[in-house]
Amino acid sequence: MLIDAIFYLIAFLLLVSSFLVLFSSNIYRSAIFLAFSMLSFAGLYFLLSAEFIGVIQILVYVGAVSVLIALSVMLVRDIEKSTESNKYKITSNILIALIIILISSFFINYDWNSYSDNILNSSNCLLSQCANNPGILVSSTDWIGKLITADYIIAFQLTGLILLSSLIGALALLRIRMGGNDAD
Repeated sequence: MLIDAIFYLIAFLLLVSSFLVLFSSNIYRSAIFLAFSMLSFAGLYFLLSAEFIGVIQILVYVGAVSVLIALSVMLVRDIEKSTESNKYKITSNILIALIIILISSFFINYDWNSYSDNILNSSNCLLSQCANNPGILVSSTDWIGKLITADYIIAFQLTGLILLSSLIGALALLRIRMGGNDAD
């Protein structure tokens, strides 16, 4: 009962902060609400007993991405003028409404019972594997580490290169803004 109340509280905070990201006219507040919504996602991961993914969510998204967003907001000149009017406001609102309608119709019309029956009745059912191996979820962090460094090593290295290039790009933008020259 307490877990359900905590879930509903976190889900409510997630929805409120997500809507505040979308509808806040101040970009600084939108960045704060975005960080809070990402933190709420981490809370949901902790409720699902996926502590490793929750910590990664906090470190990567709440920490790094929020700092990157704050840095990019600070580097943009005349931020107050950029949020006054948007010539694509009507078009973007129509597009968002269409996307919400499409996603909602998918969730309403999908036969969720057949999906869960197929998963539970399949030969490689996760529930039966967990019932037969009581410690299978305990070593999930080791399994994720081995999977990242063995099977997905190229994707892991490319992610590192993308992060490095974004850091170099942010430093180049900062140098241009501060008026640095090539002789330094």
